[in-house]
Amino acid sequence: MTREESDYQPGGRPLTGRTTLLLIVGFFGIVLGVNFVMATFAAKTYSGVDANDAYDTGLAYNKEIAAAKAQALLGWTVELNRANDAGVTQITMSVRDKDGKPVGGLDASIDFYFPATRKFDRTVPATPIAEGVYSGSAPLRPGRWEVEISLNRGGQRMFRSRNSFLVE
Repeated sequence: MTREESDYQPGGRPLTGRTTLLLIVGFFGIVLGVNFVMATFAAKTYSGVDANDAYDTGLAYNKEIAAAKAQALLGWTVELNRANDAGVTQITMSVRDKDGKPVGGLDASIDFYFPATRKFDRTVPATPIAEGVYSGSAPLRPGRWEVEISLNRGGQRMFRSRNSFLVE
């Protein structure tokens, strides 16, 4: 057997079991620390509550089904138009009955929901601008939004629709 000559000279500290243990404990300690900090921030900024009155909402489910059936029997057609101008989003809706005639005399409202957090949600009244045409506007930040329109007559909901759109 011949031994080849090499210019390698071992140096530095050897990797011992104690050093390996400290490296592994340090690595996982940093990972767990970062996870703890991120979980704390997440819990402080989002409560996890999707509905403040989930129990009552669940009990009212059959009423919602009946209202949807009544809405379908009306045969109304609602067209939504959206315009953005200088950070203000304007929603204009045209309401027509099953014969194509404008439906007037409604109390209309527009609810804007920001899916990521409730702190940007807002409700605005939609004022009549012509027979069967209602309009409302609100300043909305960029992002995906849900808009829910409600049309009421005499305190009774006649029509409800929910749509999503992107504000740029």
